[in-house]
Amino acid sequence: KTYSEKMKTILIPTDFSKGAENALVYAIALAKKENAKIILLNAYHITYFVTEFTGKTDTQIVDEMEVSVNKNLQSLCQIISKKKKVKCEYISKYALAVDGILDAIRKKKPDMVIMGTKGASGVKEIFIGSNTARVIEKARCPVIAVPQGASFKGIRQITFAMDYHESDIHAMKKLVEIAKPFNAKITVLHASNEELLRDAEEIGMERFKNLVSRKIKYNKISFQVVYGKHLEKVLQ
Repeated sequence: KTYSEKMKTILIPTDFSKGAENALVYAIALAKKENAKIILLNAYHITYFVTEFTGKTDTQIVDEMEVSVNKNLQSLCQIISKKKKVKCEYISKYALAVDGILDAIRKKKPDMVIMGTKGASGVKEIFIGSNTARVIEKARCPVIAVPQGASFKGIRQITFAMDYHESDIHAMKKLVEIAKPFNAKITVLHASNEELLRDAEEIGMERFKNLVSRKIKYNKISFQVVYGKHLEKVLQ
């Protein structure tokens, strides 16, 4: 099967923020390239502060939020369908953001999730935001995290950082599906903290390269080992 036959659905979580809007623009461009369908998702919930402030019951507030969210989703979906010519549907869930996204992934089984990033909440999530990090960790499909300032200009080059795990081959197969329609180059990168001798690292990479050549048929893959004590800095 070709990549376009496989990739049929992209799930786009949105909170109607600037970051989510930018991720949606990216997703629409990718969906048009692949003739894929978009599913918009908004997960909403209330806090006790809101209940106390408005004087309304939980049920009243949830009902009002559901109406408002669905109205916004419907309007956004119509724009995507009519103006962008991309098939679109939407769902709303009363849930915390990550829980709602993971539940939608289980039920809708999208081929990919594309979502925006937000501010950091600690060193571990400094680059992608806590919600996005949790979705990436638990999702059973590829997740593209789109920084707020990033724009879609096609996909020309992909760097895949790996550590010789068996799961890296599975990940690369998914990656090739994304790269093929764009004829994009893939650089397989291993970052070494120099605990092993460089000769040993090069042998490890050569073995992985041979494994990839047997398992994956794509002629635009290159391999590289980089060295440094601080892996995050080396990768950057």
